[in-house]
Amino acid sequence: MSIIIPTLDVDVELRRCVDSVCLAIPDSEMREIVLVLPSSKAADAAERFPDARVVAESRPSVYSAMNDGVAASTGRYLYFLGKDDILLPAVHRVLSLLAAESPSAVFSDVYWGSKGRHRARPCRFQILVFNVCHQGIVYSREAITTHGPFMRRFRTHADHLLNIRLLWDPNLRRRVRYLAVPIAWYAATGLSSRTFDVNFVRAQPAIIGRYLGPIAAALWQPFKWFRLRWHRSS
Repeated sequence: MSIIIPTLDVDVELRRCVDSVCLAIPDSEMREIVLVLPSSKAADAAERFPDARVVAESRPSVYSAMNDGVAASTGRYLYFLGKDDILLPAVHRVLSLLAAESPSAVFSDVYWGSKGRHRARPCRFQILVFNVCHQGIVYSREAITTHGPFMRRFRTHADHLLNIRLLWDPNLRRRVRYLAVPIAWYAATGLSSRTFDVNFVRAQPAIIGRYLGPIAAALWQPFKWFRLRWHRSS
């Protein structure tokens, strides 16, 4: 499994994140750590983390960095962490499931900041409206290549769109598995926690309409306008 960590800095948080990966998955043959960061930081990262694959981002965007990490990685399964997140030992249950069943993706729970446990049960109807934390998802490379790359036009919800496409794909959906155990602590302090994705909100009625039809898209339009007006006034 390739663990892809986009980051802007080489700091103590990154060290904590990488150490959590090494402690949770001590067998280096079972995991590949891929660090994606600005070219000005690449040499420092390579020196401090000699066992990691260090990749210079192609452009300054979190989803661009995630796409760069996918392209540079070699694992059959892909997992994304922020540098302020912590991987938990329960991830070994995901690894066992990957080896036993070769699923298209595994959805798992996370601990969400100070709020406690956040469930990430995959539901194709719920995912149209509410995303799940990607620190709880291990994707097969097949899922990413089929429904990716992550779209850079969305600032924080490109993974939401990919999850929608994955769970509405009849071939991949039947091989999605769910483990009701937290595999990571999500810090809830990154870009997605403080950024409003205007482009995704504007596109959401069309996305819903693609899977549920024009009536559902029309019914969602008032929610779109409400969220946009709320964002402008806040």
